[in-house]
Amino acid sequence: MTDETKKRVREQIGVLLLAGVLVMSGLLILKQKDAPATFTEGAVSGVTNSFSNADEKSTANSSQQVSNNKTTALVNINKAGLEELDTLPGVGPATAQKIIDYRDANGGFQKIEDIDNVSGIGPAKYSQIKDLISI
Repeated sequence: MTDETKKRVREQIGVLLLAGVLVMSGLLILKQKDAPATFTEGAVSGVTNSFSNADEKSTANSSQQVSNNKTTALVNINKAGLEELDTLPGVGPATAQKIIDYRDANGGFQKIEDIDNVSGIGPAKYSQIKDLISI
């Protein structure tokens, strides 16, 4: 493989990674017709065009968000079961069970910020879910 080919492959991988990050963060909605078939020199403009044409309903102003392939609506942390809590981004079955155990032991959550007291939910995870939970 020539140096030029290696350089192009690295650039294409960079574009692919950037598109993946934007899609996972909900900032980019790629429709199948907009996605480039191959990552060539036109791939960057294809990704940029898809970004500028993103549907407004898909932005953070929506009542639903997509993260880590999980779609969630507002989840009441005082009433939700394990399966519903598991839909929150970054919350798996083990953390969902810790949320349930904490609320049972403490009589529920008084404010959404109290979820930060649950083992396994730190500031980063809290910032991911704070707009998706209610009491």
